[in-house]
Amino acid sequence: MTIAAGQKIKMLFDNHFHHLVLHAFRFTNDYNQSEEIVQDVFVKVWQNFEQLGDVSDFKAYLYKAVRNSSLNYLRHMKIRQKYMAEAAHISDNAEDPAEESMVGIENNNRIYQAVNKLPGHWKEAIILSKYENLKYHEIAEKMSISQKTVEKYISKALQFLRGELKDLLITLVLFLKFL
Repeated sequence: MTIAAGQKIKMLFDNHFHHLVLHAFRFTNDYNQSEEIVQDVFVKVWQNFEQLGDVSDFKAYLYKAVRNSSLNYLRHMKIRQKYMAEAAHISDNAEDPAEESMVGIENNNRIYQAVNKLPGHWKEAIILSKYENLKYHEIAEKMSISQKTVEKYISKALQFLRGELKDLLITLVLFLKFL
């Protein structure tokens, strides 16, 4: 990265950081999370600055990136809440609530961590399929890719999850069934 590019990013950061945090806050209602979102956007801009050479209006680009990241965060939180509610429901129905609750929470955390290890497109496809119950053609439309690519992403994601969670495979099957 050139010095001029670094200076441009610093200028954008200095001029827009606070306003972008407020923009993110409109979505998240969490100031600390809003700051994290904006910082992550600037890190991505810094990492990919050469590829952003054709962006004519960086201010608009930053606002759109913060908006998209905020919406992704909200989607992630919604899925996590649904996931935790299901875990609570399963543990409420357990014979020994204290023991089953701890095991259930540990298993759910392992599944959650494994899903978070997935590469971006695989993760998005599996979340849309398993958590939001979208059909492959709906996922393809939402992700702007072909249905065959969606099938490939989900297949690869499930293969990865099976490897990561081989000792929890039964739990994973039950988890995916309940969702």
